[in-house]
Amino acid sequence: MAKGNKKRKYRIRYDRIVIVVLVMIIIAVIATSCIKFFFGKDNPEFSQINSESEVQTSSQPDIQTTAQTETTTDIDTGNIVQSTTASYYTTASYTTTQATTIPTVPDGYKTESYSYDEMYKGNLVLVNTANEYKFLENDIDVITVAGNRNDYYEVGDYVTSLDRETLYQLNAMIRGYAEANGITDRTGIFIQYGYRTYDEQVDLHNSGKSKTFEAGHTDYHTGRTFDMFYYDSESATGFSYFSADGQYEWFAENAGNYGFIVRYPDEKKFFTDENPRNYTYRYVGVPHSVYMNENNICLEEYIELVKTYTIDNPLGISADGNIYSVYYIPAEQSDINEITVPSDKMYSVSGNNVDGFIVTVTE
Repeated sequence: MAKGNKKRKYRIRYDRIVIVVLVMIIIAVIATSCIKFFFGKDNPEFSQINSESEVQTSSQPDIQTTAQTETTTDIDTGNIVQSTTASYYTTASYTTTQATTIPTVPDGYKTESYSYDEMYKGNLVLVNTANEYKFLENDIDVITVAGNRNDYYEVGDYVTSLDRETLYQLNAMIRGYAEANGITDRTGIFIQYGYRTYDEQVDLHNSGKSKTFEAGHTDYHTGRTFDMFYYDSESATGFSYFSADGQYEWFAENAGNYGFIVRYPDEKKFFTDENPRNYTYRYVGVPHSVYMNENNICLEEYIELVKTYTIDNPLGISADGNIYSVYYIPAEQSDINEITVPSDKMYSVSGNNVDGFIVTVTE
């Protein structure tokens, strides 16, 4: 019997299929790990590059520095001094967008624009050996004492001048003294040495008549400072330096009510760098004069004190029947400074001639 053709039967080997699938899964896992290592965030080098890229797209241009050392000789001491100067330059330029922080203005307040130079103007400017007067336009309005005084006092010459506001308050103060003491004629007081120009102070300093303060650094430049004397028949010169005691004790209690302080009071040389001169008066305005006189502090001390008071925590002063709030705003090194002031109250702004502005609010 001949052999017939038989169909060959194939048996499916499920065990091999399972093995193949497992091998493919293992290969896929290994391949994924390799890709993630070389191109993903687990790669330290990739993370660093990615981080730098993010910084560069959101930061300012990369800044490089170089340093240069110079050697000089101090002409005063003869010591050799080495100084290192750092130069800065950028290696790339990026366009960035930064959010601008707008300061919050408290309710009942607004902002006003003041130029940086206005920090050198006002009744509270501090002028001394460390702070030079700038002679800026519109700070003071100088007028002669002789042509604008009242009849209760005299002036030593026809050229002595003061700021207009200062002179008007001086008139009011001496009138107040006369009326309080029943004086209807002259009080015996006369004024000497008011406003000085820069050149006038150069001459006085060079001649030795004004030894302490070089030109630009005397308080007389402000037009708010003057010397007081009184006629004294017992003096060989016919006059004596003024002092707020004896027949003039009234001034010790009341000068502050008119805006005046003694510019160089006793025991304040450490701050003023000048010997005590009880006859030199300075106009600073109310309420500052009241506070300084009541607390026995000089102008230098007051300027530093006010710096500790802000719009949120102002210095409160009671004077002439009113309550005042005084606060300090530091000046920014820009053309325009935005000063926060009340929107519905009386106020004044003065520079301190040092580093900022002083705002005085009548509550």
